[in-house]
Amino acid sequence: MLNKKQARLNLKQTRLNLAEQLTTLRRLHRMTILDLATQTGVSSSYLEKLELGLAELNFGNLHQIARAFDMKIDVSFEANC
Repeated sequence: MLNKKQARLNLKQTRLNLAEQLTTLRRLHRMTILDLATQTGVSSSYLEKLELGLAELNFGNLHQIARAFDMKIDVSFEANC
């Protein structure tokens, strides 16, 4: 079982991984943050925070972003016990 410090570090690393992937995807699709915001209905300031690893992504916004990139969401949950 993870202690609180390990859990915070894991969450931070997950945010940074997501930030890197989102930025890479957006650039591969030659989109600006404003383009992505317009296409998803998600605010550009929120997308900027996501790309900096400063915000958490909820499932609704994940769905909108995945749609913009014509991607399916594959979610699996794994217990770390």
